[in-house]
Amino acid sequence: MNAFSIRFRTFSGGCAALCLLGSLAAATQPAPAPAVKIAVFDFELDDLSAASVLLGQSTTSSASLTKVSETARKELAKSGRYVVIDPGQDGAELAKDKTIKDCDGCDTAVAARLGADQSLIGVVRRVSQTDYYVIVQVRDAHSGKVVAQEAANFAGGEEGWASGVRMLIDHQLLPVTAAQPQAEAACKIADVNPVSGHAECVDPQGAPVDAPPPRDDKS
Repeated sequence: MNAFSIRFRTFSGGCAALCLLGSLAAATQPAPAPAVKIAVFDFELDDLSAASVLLGQSTTSSASLTKVSETARKELAKSGRYVVIDPGQDGAELAKDKTIKDCDGCDTAVAARLGADQSLIGVVRRVSQTDYYVIVQVRDAHSGKVVAQEAANFAGGEEGWASGVRMLIDHQLLPVTAAQPQAEAACKIADVNPVSGHAECVDPQGAPVDAPPPRDDKS
């Protein structure tokens, strides 16, 4: 047996041992948390720039906001922690007569109806032609509770808004939500409260449904 064969077999044996250890280590690691279904609504514009005030109308193209919304959805999906739902026409109908950022969580009812666990709304607040803020808010779709809210200020024109949204999600929102304890499924069936507009739990996960008490027809 030549030296090459000996070294080769020794290396193979070492690899087998390492592979076995790796398999055992992998088996003891906890399973990754299931992806969260999140409805990401189209971003809205809050134009406070002098040009907008003087002209009485926004100076921003709708294409810039569309690109911002698409970027937010792509970044969340790319993280592997979210299954992104685009509210589409449902979101457009909601925003037709009011701004979603000012409706106190009305987005959660739509998100829950679409099967999402959470909803995300975002705002680009333009302060000047070269200065803007990005604000995002995530709510629990069943309770309406705010899960996370992040904001950041950026310098640059609207051609850079998508980059600002990407940085906010990657460097602020994702780290914050990753540090939060993973909530267990708390609700099996939810329904929309006609008064509050929020989706409320009507059948908690795992809670037995008691049969109604027997009627005493003799009484």
